[in-house]
Amino acid sequence: MDRSPKPNYLMLVRRLVVPLVILLAWAIAGHYRLINKLFLPSPTDMWEAFKALAPLLPASILTTLSMVIAGFVIGVSFGTASGLLMAYSPTIRDLLGSIFDFLRPVPVFALIPMFILWFGIGRAPQITLIALGTSVVLGVTTLEAIRNVPSIYMRAALTLGANRQQIYRTVIVPYILPHLIGAIRVAAAASWGLDVAAEFMGSQQGLGYLIILQQTFLRTAGILMLVIVYSVLAVIFDILLRAVEARVTRWTERRVVRGAVGAIVGMG
Repeated sequence: MDRSPKPNYLMLVRRLVVPLVILLAWAIAGHYRLINKLFLPSPTDMWEAFKALAPLLPASILTTLSMVIAGFVIGVSFGTASGLLMAYSPTIRDLLGSIFDFLRPVPVFALIPMFILWFGIGRAPQITLIALGTSVVLGVTTLEAIRNVPSIYMRAALTLGANRQQIYRTVIVPYILPHLIGAIRVAAAASWGLDVAAEFMGSQQGLGYLIILQQTFLRTAGILMLVIVYSVLAVIFDILLRAVEARVTRWTERRVVRGAVGAIVGMG
């Protein structure tokens, strides 16, 4: 019997219905000018805005990508390392824990004036802002994931003669890895929003800077087109992270259970 998965065309159709209806309603509203194009440009206006912005997009995308990736990598590395250190050493937890507890509820955007005052205008404060926002997410998630490691795993490792470093390397890190991948995806999504705020800090290039220019001249179509560009980049980035997650965590029980549930539901 052929048990290979078959494409579920009905599911695909259901997922496309609402987007297609929205696009159709948007096209009709734009064609008949039912809504002022200042508030909702038509698809034609969006296409014209894209053609006008096209020569500026490659350099702007490269600038934005460089800042997002730099801030994301720095923030993820620092946040994960801080969480691991805080979980490993009570002394380090006492020293750094209060800082993370203080920064976690603070809106990062509220720090923009202070960042301009402290670091001036340029890429350094922009990357720092992105790194700060992502590091708080990873630091808190890492610490909480380690706290939730079942004690029976560590007791079993101790029974087999593992020392503290070996328990961290062979028990704790593999256990928390799926939780960290999820937090990394959340931080990646947040990093794009943080980049927009960062580029509002006096940037002279990048997608955020183009949004400022479009806003200055009330070019709503240009603003929405740049938002779409941001969304496409964020989706591509998330797809890449999901591919890494599927490869790194393919051995976890969480993925096995999700696949089994999907198969059972698909049989219904």
